[in-house]
Amino acid sequence: MPYPVQKYVRELNQFCIANEAFTQEEIDKIIDLEDLQKFQRGGVGGGGGAGQVNKKVRDSDVMWINHEPNSDWLFQKFAHLTAMVNYDHFMYEIDGFENFQYTVYKAKNKQHYDWHIDAGNTYSKFERKISATIVLTDPEDYEGGEFQCVLHGRVDEPMTIKPKRGDAIFFASWMPHRVAPVTKGTRKSLVCWVMGERSC
Repeated sequence: MPYPVQKYVRELNQFCIANEAFTQEEIDKIIDLEDLQKFQRGGVGGGGGAGQVNKKVRDSDVMWINHEPNSDWLFQKFAHLTAMVNYDHFMYEIDGFENFQYTVYKAKNKQHYDWHIDAGNTYSKFERKISATIVLTDPEDYEGGEFQCVLHGRVDEPMTIKPKRGDAIFFASWMPHRVAPVTKGTRKSLVCWVMGERSC
C-alpha cells in the first residue's frame, strides 16, 4: 500500500462575503414577501429563534420564508450560491438548508442580538455547519446594527462589517457573532443555516 496522504490540503478561512450576490430587483422581491407572513419576537435557543424571548440577549422581529412557489427562485439561487461558497471557503459535507428567517431590527428600543453561536446541541442527525446572512438594507439607511464575528479565535479583535444591500455573509456556525444595537433607522436581513450530517 502506498504511503498515505491527505486527499485535500487547502487553507480555508471559513468566512466569506459574496458581494452583490443578489441584485437590487431580487432584494425588492424578497422584501415583498414581508406581506405574506406574520412577524413574531425572535427567541433564544430552540433552533431558528423559536425559543424563549429574552430581550437582553435578543430583541428583533422575525418571520419565516418557507419553500413555496413564490419563493422557489430564492431557494434555487441560494442553493447554487451555497454550493460555490462551500467549495471555495469551507469544503464541508453539507446536505441542505433550513427555511429562511427574515429578521428586522428597529432603532426603537435599540434592537440587537448579543454574542451567540448558531451551532448547538440537537437530537437531530443534522447540525448547522454554515450560517448565512443576506443583507436587505442599505448601510446608509440605518446607524449601528454592525455585524461582528470572531474569526480565528481572536475574541478581543472581532471583525466588524456593515455590508451593502445584496451582499451575502457566510461563516462557520460555531463562530461567535452578534448584531450591534440599531440606533437609527431599520436593518433588515435574511438569515439561513446550512445543514450537514453530524460527524460523530
